[in-house]
Amino acid sequence: MASGQTEGKRNANMDVLRMISMLMVTMLHALTKSDLLPFMGNEVSANGWIAWVLEVFSVPAVNIFMLISGYFLISSSFKAGRLVEIALQALFYSAGSFTLFLLLGKAAPVSIGSYDFFQYFLPIHMETYWFISAYVIVYLLLPLIASGVHVMTEKQLEGVILWLLVYECVIKSFLPVRLSMDTRGYSFLWYLTLFLVGARIRLYGFKIVKTARRGWFLYIVSTFLILAEIFMISQIQVRTGRLKEMTTVSLEYNHILVFLSAIGIFAAFLHAKPPVESKSPKQRPGRLVCMLSPYCLGVYLLQENLMMRYLWQDWFGLREAMEQPIPVFLFRVLGAVVVMFVLGLCVDMLRSVLFRVIANLVVRKDKEKCRT
Repeated sequence: MASGQTEGKRNANMDVLRMISMLMVTMLHALTKSDLLPFMGNEVSANGWIAWVLEVFSVPAVNIFMLISGYFLISSSFKAGRLVEIALQALFYSAGSFTLFLLLGKAAPVSIGSYDFFQYFLPIHMETYWFISAYVIVYLLLPLIASGVHVMTEKQLEGVILWLLVYECVIKSFLPVRLSMDTRGYSFLWYLTLFLVGARIRLYGFKIVKTARRGWFLYIVSTFLILAEIFMISQIQVRTGRLKEMTTVSLEYNHILVFLSAIGIFAAFLHAKPPVESKSPKQRPGRLVCMLSPYCLGVYLLQENLMMRYLWQDWFGLREAMEQPIPVFLFRVLGAVVVMFVLGLCVDMLRSVLFRVIANLVVRKDKEKCRT
């Protein structure tokens, strides 16, 4: 069994990593959708450098979630109830937010066409949340994927992963042109690739990154190499007028450096000493993390629904934050990330309670029908 995993209990290390990853996701949405990342070919202010450092340290977040999926789901069985739950959860946020904004007069029904309507009420098929759409496809294929992985030898599985990485990751990371089939990591195939990597780690462990220290080293080195590549390509663009489309290629999820940074931090948490769950006050933070972690997906679904995707950044004045003093800039950015993270957890807790109440009512009605 991999380090940090305890039988019959939640893996507290992975729960901590899941929550940190969602904070990273929120950071990415705060920075990129507020235009806080200045072009590095020009003179960059102190706030601009801070924004870039926060960005590159956060960019492996989505890959981490995909690795966690593979790590746990490869030893799980397909459950139709889980599929229904994830679909209803996505619908709750997409259709629910639209309905709420409509009632508040913030959305004009006249301007909403049939395509927009289906984006709200068919979020998985319309890829309203691309991550959820990819997850659903992987989960639908879980029996097939898991059966294939367990039949393969370790060497065969490594071969499949290697060729998928070459196709999806390695080639695009070293070419100075855009590939027509490159989805930049926003696809089922990249999710499947990382899912298999996570599965391989669960079944056979790490061969090279065997300690938490090595994991942190890989994460930090990869992160600064991402920043260095962005700076270098930006300078080349200014001096030659070329590589305009490649400026931020190293921030894409299927870039080799982003992949390695995700592997590094995943290994760091996997190899870390697992917290012991007990009633001791010293262990209460670990128990709290395990309790809150299942609601992390709601943070993403809340801030990325179509009604709020580019709205919540204005609540914190992020688009004007670049001109503020460094302490104010940091306070606004970090404050926005923390507040949206906590808000997302709270909303998803309420959503979970609502779903349980509805489920209990449905079960009760079914029992009453059976008695009559």
